[in-house]
Amino acid sequence: MLTKSFQLNPETWGLMLDDNGNIAITSNPYAVAQDVACACSTFLGECWYDTKLGIPYYERILGHWPGTQLINTKMQTEALKLPYVQSAFCTTVIGKGDRAASGVMTITDTNNVQSTIQF
Repeated sequence: MLTKSFQLNPETWGLMLDDNGNIAITSNPYAVAQDVACACSTFLGECWYDTKLGIPYYERILGHWPGTQLINTKMQTEALKLPYVQSAFCTTVIGKGDRAASGVMTITDTNNVQSTIQF
């Protein structure tokens, strides 16, 4: 399955232009990884047309002590909602002093291509 998506600037998350001045398009495996990153950045209820999409950041994560298992499960579940993602495995680490979370997600698309996303 070929997946295409608008190519976003990894620093600003805004649209990019190609060499001809058109909106840049990307395809597998970068498009799949980018789409998963977007899905996991979405707050629950943020999508107007499907309020069931997104991570419950306000309800369960930000300002709470959710533990890494909840974060991993929610991120993996959100990634698997995309029809071209076959599997997702997330590992989150929470810093003790600064309470900042970071981690990595390994996804496999329906073409059996693995990609890694760091957050």
